[in-house]
Amino acid sequence: MADSIVYLNGEYLPEAEALVPVTERGFFGGDGVYEVTRTFAGKLFRLDAHLKRLYRSLAYIRVDAGFDSTQMGAITEETLRCNLERLGPGADFALWHVVARADSVHGNPEGKPPGPIISIFCVETDFAHYADAYLRGMRLLTPGIRRTPADSIDPKAKVLSRMNQIQAALEVAENDPGAVPLLLDRDGNITETNTGNFFFVANGKLMTSSPRGVLGGVTRAAVLEIAAKLGIETVEGDFTPYDIYAADEAFVTSTSPVILPVKSLNGNRIGGDGDGTLPGPVTLKLMRAFIDLAGMDFVAQALEMLSANEAADSLAEWRARLAD
Repeated sequence: MADSIVYLNGEYLPEAEALVPVTERGFFGGDGVYEVTRTFAGKLFRLDAHLKRLYRSLAYIRVDAGFDSTQMGAITEETLRCNLERLGPGADFALWHVVARADSVHGNPEGKPPGPIISIFCVETDFAHYADAYLRGMRLLTPGIRRTPADSIDPKAKVLSRMNQIQAALEVAENDPGAVPLLLDRDGNITETNTGNFFFVANGKLMTSSPRGVLGGVTRAAVLEIAAKLGIETVEGDFTPYDIYAADEAFVTSTSPVILPVKSLNGNRIGGDGDGTLPGPVTLKLMRAFIDLAGMDFVAQALEMLSANEAADSLAEWRARLAD
């Protein structure tokens, strides 16, 4: 199998040779930002939107990449090209940008401001990790850990320091292995999961958290665009678990899985008055439209990565849902 090739500060290196000093504060202080872009059939999806967010995050933490987003895009595409031969049949990448400040504990004895540490690498997506959720749904729990408030670290910046999301996931795993945290803000309003944005459907309207308290997800933005084209009214605002318990449907958006239906929140079935079939009708409509936008059926792609028997049954069920 071909080596994983990493871009690191101007060089394309085998992963084992892409080394960063442990004395850098990006390593032990989370002093940096990151971005993740997925491929569909080996092609990056909305790279420009991801790079714009990366550069907004860099501006927020006061780090100059040293070149503009056009050059970053070219380097990104070359990194992907160097890794494409590693992709197996039906596989795709999550391509990561990680940019750290390059601030060493040894100081700067030469008196020159150091450039940032810029790395770009490709990770093959583990579709089997979440494939089952497309038809069975995610279980969400609200942990005691709260989302970092905007007056501390602005959630719109995709920063490396993610300890509150990590602690939230650990807390939830102790109570319900396999469940995912849905974090609240300090006022008890829904924000997002540890890895994605949250939506729910009530009275035919698509609801999602106010953008002030959540990451401006690229997939989130795409779903809002799709909803507008489909004539689905969207409301951004402050919502509590009370609102979710009475919802008709819910789902989470994230770069690699795209749209994952939600089954329950804190043990309460969402859409309990319905037939329980997932995805719900509005979620399914959005998924169909995203499949058209991406140019491939990302659900079938993930289901095909399951074991042979599971894949056959799940694919048949999914195709029946698409045909509804």
